[in-house]
Amino acid sequence: MLGSPRIVAIDDQKEHLAGLANCLNQNGFACLQIPFKGELTGIKPCPDVRVIFADLQLVPGPRSDHLVDFTGIGGLLATIKPIGPYFIFLWTQHPEQASGLLAYLNERLGTGVTKPYDVRPLSKSRHMDQDGNISDEKLMEEIVDITRGLPQVGALFDWEGRVLRAAGRTVSSVLDLASTGETEERSDRLGGILGRLGVEAVGRNHVEGDRFKAVNDALLPILADRISKTGVNETDDELWRAALSIPDPRESLPVEDAARLNRLVHIADPGNTSSAARGAVVPLPDSRRANFQDQFGITETEAAGKYFRCKDFDPGRSRFRWVLVQCQAACDYAQSNSGSVPFYLGLDFPEAHRPTGGKMPQSIWRGPAFEFGGEIRRLRVNAGFPVALAGTELQPIEPLYRLREHILNDLVYHLHSHGARPGMMSFGAT
Repeated sequence: MLGSPRIVAIDDQKEHLAGLANCLNQNGFACLQIPFKGELTGIKPCPDVRVIFADLQLVPGPRSDHLVDFTGIGGLLATIKPIGPYFIFLWTQHPEQASGLLAYLNERLGTGVTKPYDVRPLSKSRHMDQDGNISDEKLMEEIVDITRGLPQVGALFDWEGRVLRAAGRTVSSVLDLASTGETEERSDRLGGILGRLGVEAVGRNHVEGDRFKAVNDALLPILADRISKTGVNETDDELWRAALSIPDPRESLPVEDAARLNRLVHIADPGNTSSAARGAVVPLPDSRRANFQDQFGITETEAAGKYFRCKDFDPGRSRFRWVLVQCQAACDYAQSNSGSVPFYLGLDFPEAHRPTGGKMPQSIWRGPAFEFGGEIRRLRVNAGFPVALAGTELQPIEPLYRLREHILNDLVYHLHSHGARPGMMSFGAT
């Protein structure tokens, strides 16, 4: 129910482990201690970990090189299963081995194990006296100095921390609504509040389909507002100033980078998305494509060139995908009104087939370049090609992807404003 640890420390020497963990804990950074006892059994996965403090020589004994140490840390990462990104602080008396460990992990970590963003040395000998006692103040200073050398990642981690704090306060605000009255009644009262939030967010008929999504849709605007209102102190401001590289307005962003950014911002993997969900992009059913000309009054090739501005269209190649985009009004979707589900015909095609000249019909909505399946692609939707599908026809169709809210709103606005263009009869000069 609660998140997994974000900082862990692993060492086979209890005193070294306790000294490091106590230093972090006393400075407000919760650290999970993992005493290494010579084997990986008993170590639990920590998928959300961001920082791993790892001793180099976890297994005692003579060795001619550090390959056995690198292999042991690789096995440890396979057990912890970090999703990433994460850093490794090599907590060791051999700090010069940090670069070798990073090279080994980048080359030898198995498939399915996320590689570390970086490995930084943290010398034990600099922070321990002859009796093995650790100087907390100097150790913390070195950790802070190392992290300051990585302002870009530090800024992202700062944002992540703000999200976590904002999420905690959002949860607190909901719990506060149910905190009055008798203690034994609070759970029932909280359940009623969550139910009302879900119903108002997606409509009564959609709550049962996905209760989590219903409540999540209600809480997201509250969370977003709390994140946007978090203050920035002087230290935070210095971090963000060092992190951001403001691009020169004269330099254009390469299309490959733009496509990856657009995929991140606008295109979501389908996951558990229903083919009837708002923003779902589904393939045009085979039965409809087989009768394309009968349904749309034009051949596929003519439609692709004239009404979707795709050059060198080949209906026999899978790289050209006729799709349908669910553009139902948010209120109708929430109320689950009876009737067919409204879609608009779109064409998803490779970037290389986008013409650079010629007049673009006003009915076309042009999506930005986005990366999908390792290829740069474009999505175009035409307001003149509405399609209505019944639930029975939608049920067996799997979505290709989903348009996120921001770009979906832009598409819906284009479709509706194009359909609402006024016209009138006019005689003579005006």
